[in-house]
Amino acid sequence: MPETVPTTGLTDIDTLGNICATLGCAPDDVTEFSPIEEGLTNDSFRFVAKGKAYVYRKPGAGTEKIISREGEAFAQGVAAKLGLDRTFIYEDPKRGWKISHFVDGCVPFDYHNEKHVRRAMEMARQLHSCGVTSTWSFDVFENTRGILELLSDEERGRYEDFNQIRALIDGLEERVRATSGAPVLCHNDFYDPNFLVRGEEISLIDWEYSGMSDYASDLGTFICCSDYSYDEALDVLREYFQREPSAGELFHCVSYVAFAAWYWFVWALYKDQCGDPVGDWQDLWHRYASEYGRRAEQLASEA
Repeated sequence: MPETVPTTGLTDIDTLGNICATLGCAPDDVTEFSPIEEGLTNDSFRFVAKGKAYVYRKPGAGTEKIISREGEAFAQGVAAKLGLDRTFIYEDPKRGWKISHFVDGCVPFDYHNEKHVRRAMEMARQLHSCGVTSTWSFDVFENTRGILELLSDEERGRYEDFNQIRALIDGLEERVRATSGAPVLCHNDFYDPNFLVRGEEISLIDWEYSGMSDYASDLGTFICCSDYSYDEALDVLREYFQREPSAGELFHCVSYVAFAAWYWFVWALYKDQCGDPVGDWQDLWHRYASEYGRRAEQLASEA
């Protein structure tokens, strides 16, 4: 590409080349760049090409060590075929950049909107029952341990109860693994910013943590990223199962709220270590890991 290609503060020659090659347009057709602030993992911006709006996603700092872009690209294709993500256009499975349709007129996903939650649980059931097997997997325990190996002593020491929560999670792991069924394809980043809501339509985006996992991984992430009371969290589980969960299912899912929260808490510390902090999410996940770990331990003792 010639050196005269225009650039902006949000893009560069390589990015512009990716856009033009994917959308079949010329550099002069690409305009109106603006950042998108919602994501925690990556850097994204909106742009217009030939009068249509799109989103370009660049992988964030440190993500190459903890995310399989090939696994993400595979799951994105599955999500598009299932109608779960109507925005996806293309992802480079090696470098991780992605182009999607920009959905205008969206409203925030509301954890307290019954229609939003009902549709989210429908999407989870559809994904978990689709029967597609991915080569890639997401083991929340192994992935957490992998990030822990990257974490400095300084980051670990920021929370006095860090080792206490870790011991609680480790104590639950063996019991929960023994009750797990066959893994299914999961999103594994199943929380409100990844639902695009426009009218009656909801798309589930950003599949970078997707892979074969325990079905409760998505439920755990959904709940640990909310402001739910425990009773409200139980209502979500009832919505997913379309019935009252059994004692075993309740223990399993409550444990996965703790596991998901612990994973994202450790992930947040790693992001902070990389100079890319995620703000208040870190303390939220810390609280959920502790609270739901204790609740799961209590349910185990009552069984």
